[in-house]
Amino acid sequence: MKANTVESQSLQLKVLTENQCAQIIETAFRVLERTGCNVHHAEALKLLKDAGCSVDGVRVKIPTYVIQKAMTTAPKQIMIYDREGEVACRLSARSGNFHTVMGMENQYRIDMETGEKRLTVKKDAYEAGLVAQKLSNINVACGLSCISDCTPQMADVYETRMLLEATTKPQIVWNFTRESLKTQVDLCAAVAGGLDKFLEKPFIIAGGAASVPLSHAEDTMDKMLYMFELGLPSPYVAATMMGGTSPRTVAGSLVQGLCETLVGLVLSQLKKEGCPFIATEFLDLLDMRTMSFTMSSPEYTIGALGGCDIFKYLNLPFAVHLGATDSPVFDQQAAFDIGVQLFAGLLGGANLNFFSGYLETAMSSSLATLMFCNEALGYLKSITAGIVVNEDTLAEEVIHQVGPNGNFLAEEHTLNHFKESWMPDTMIRTSYDKWQDAGGKDLNERYKVKVKEILEQGPEKPLNAEVIKEMDAIVAKAEKVYQ
Repeated sequence: MKANTVESQSLQLKVLTENQCAQIIETAFRVLERTGCNVHHAEALKLLKDAGCSVDGVRVKIPTYVIQKAMTTAPKQIMIYDREGEVACRLSARSGNFHTVMGMENQYRIDMETGEKRLTVKKDAYEAGLVAQKLSNINVACGLSCISDCTPQMADVYETRMLLEATTKPQIVWNFTRESLKTQVDLCAAVAGGLDKFLEKPFIIAGGAASVPLSHAEDTMDKMLYMFELGLPSPYVAATMMGGTSPRTVAGSLVQGLCETLVGLVLSQLKKEGCPFIATEFLDLLDMRTMSFTMSSPEYTIGALGGCDIFKYLNLPFAVHLGATDSPVFDQQAAFDIGVQLFAGLLGGANLNFFSGYLETAMSSSLATLMFCNEALGYLKSITAGIVVNEDTLAEEVIHQVGPNGNFLAEEHTLNHFKESWMPDTMIRTSYDKWQDAGGKDLNERYKVKVKEILEQGPEKPLNAEVIKEMDAIVAKAEKVYQ
């Protein structure tokens, strides 16, 4: 009997059953209705009160029906474009589409030339953009920096300015204030040829972070409401720290994080119904030995996978953060941490996977680390794609033709398929002697060589001089506030 054949099925990993997802979600609903949260923003309080929430001073209790209504109007698919107006990311909870986002707000960079840790500067953000442009598995750019060689309050604006010149890829922007965010939007509008054109096909993601536990700060709400007003893709980050700002159990922290991000969801739909909202569950762990948080723990990874399951259950586009390390340098530990986490993110079907390029528990970064993330993702995507099973791949006829004691080297079937195998770019497959003859460079050194090659090429698609002049004028205008 001839077996029926099917195409490939991608590998998937679930850590929560549907019943467990429902329990966590129902608990979060009860917490928001019974305990509530503090909201430190007048407009947000009015929106919530008008929607039927109980408001007593800054304490808000949100009925479940308000949350459920927001879920019905929030888009189930979100498009994020590149600088050229092409679709770069399709976010949809149940699609399995995986997109990698670079890290942000790193004070330090591991210098490529000296190997020393130093403060980041404008050039670092620009170079991060150049490298991101060349990496096919890095989908959303960021500067991996918190620029030190500028007016301190303008570091966020300068990073956006440098990235817009260096890469066409969408970028995630961070910001100090609502005014900073407005300036960043102005920069994007200059590149797009006007605000209307930019808003039609937005190429930035911007959001804020809740003041865990159960508190929503005025400055964060200010920025979020501006994003919601414009209808830009907006994640509201719930960054819980297990044992510190959230319960020590993974399940309890998932409840806590869900409570935080659902407040953002509700406000997004109250401010502008249909606003593209990106839910999050960022679970970190408080290391009781050092009393600092860690990004290298099994709980960190399984917490993110739990978030994947919850948001797929709710059918909300979402983000998690996997692919980081506590190691201060790109070494064996860093490669292990990052590789395991990226594999988990792929298996979990993360829509947006934040913070590639991070070292030292998000304090520093290196472009070699980013290169590793890109190459590792190529390898891992080949695994998670599964196995194609059809008449051609089963190869019954070619097996029959070659027969006993033959080989498949010269067969047309081999020629048709050998290029499908993943091939390393910088990782090597060679003997010790050949490696030594080629200079004996370790992986970190080989990535540095690749980075230098990319930087020497400059921007792939340079902006015209008039656009650059307009951006510089926008930055100069924003600078006057601090002079």
